[in-house]
Amino acid sequence: MLYYLVKYSSKIGFRVFFRKIYFHNEGKVPKGKTVIFAVNHPTAFIDPVIVPSLMGPIVHFVVRGDIFVGKFVLMILRSLKMYPIFRFRDGFSEIRRNQELMDGLQKMLADGKHILILAEGQTKHEKRLRPVQKGTARLAFDTIEKHGTSDLAVMPVGVNYTDSDQFRSRVMIEFGEPLILSDYDDVRAENPRKAVKRLTDDLQRELRKLVIHVEDEADDKLANGLLDIQRNDRRETIFPLLTPTNELWRQEYHWVESLNARSNEEKEQLKMLHDSYETILQSRGVDDLGVARADTYRPTNSLFILLGWPLYAIGYLLNVLPLAMAKRLADQKVKKIEFHSSVRYGAGLVGYLFYWLILMVVAAIIGTKWAWLAWLSIPFLGFYALLYRDFLLEWQAAARFARLTPNEKNDIFEARKAMKSAL
Repeated sequence: MLYYLVKYSSKIGFRVFFRKIYFHNEGKVPKGKTVIFAVNHPTAFIDPVIVPSLMGPIVHFVVRGDIFVGKFVLMILRSLKMYPIFRFRDGFSEIRRNQELMDGLQKMLADGKHILILAEGQTKHEKRLRPVQKGTARLAFDTIEKHGTSDLAVMPVGVNYTDSDQFRSRVMIEFGEPLILSDYDDVRAENPRKAVKRLTDDLQRELRKLVIHVEDEADDKLANGLLDIQRNDRRETIFPLLTPTNELWRQEYHWVESLNARSNEEKEQLKMLHDSYETILQSRGVDDLGVARADTYRPTNSLFILLGWPLYAIGYLLNVLPLAMAKRLADQKVKKIEFHSSVRYGAGLVGYLFYWLILMVVAAIIGTKWAWLAWLSIPFLGFYALLYRDFLLEWQAAARFARLTPNEKNDIFEARKAMKSAL
């Protein structure tokens, strides 16, 4: 019951937390086979939750063991179909428990249950694929060895974020080509260790095709800054919130690959042009969103901002409490950036569900149809407020740019043009 509550509430929750979800190529998941979903891991909990919540079949998933603290937490996480894997840093006594977990996972695979594994084995807030660990391959081949299961596949899934630590960013989920375990029968018969290495190498190669990967860590700041500029130039519709396309992923993947291929001299030139552009923006008190969306500041949009404000204020006030508390919790308690969005999302979802139930009790006590209609309208008013906020931020950025003198605008346009011409 708890699994389905979280799964279906997350289907809604992620559409609020993210401005847009690109969920592409799920149709590549092989039919009639038991699947191990191998996913990269840039955030603490969103990666293992968002993929199964958006899919049809039930998926069990493996998470880091140090969050399984106490019997109550263990009971909750198990009911959510989460299973712990322990690392060396968790202590030798905990490492020994991994075999029990692996035996259980093998039994689930033999029974036809799908499993999700975070293939890198660690989480890191970056646009980069880290080395894939051998655990996925070992689990797959040990299941075949011990249970005689033949219809197994490993499905690489790339999860990419525009800004994984930011509310209302975008997420791009890309399914790759499945690795069918029967294709490794010959090499496994020859040498099981060689089979593990080959499958791990193949998985690394396939995930690399799906993950937006900045090759050199020294280029991270430049890549993120230039990607923001590319996104500001790109117009997208609000709906659908979940779209089965990969247009944004395709653009960002190929653009980062072109950056990786540039020489150090070319990168240095780009960095100088980008830094110069950013310096001009800061000196004028504007940002690139306002430059790229300058046409947003026009009379019709300004009229909408004015007329839509009262409804926004109502929707904001009726919905802000649980979401503000979740943000405060994440800001004050979370030390590692990889956990920030996960804690904010999880606390916000749970807090909002309880908040809405409390308001339902209030509506029941009042007992009138207007009270029930008001209760039902609260999340819709909140969603309107969210969309209004997104548009308001764009309008404000454009308004700040509109206040500049023609010469100041021209300087900015020229600096932006010089930078983009070097891309």
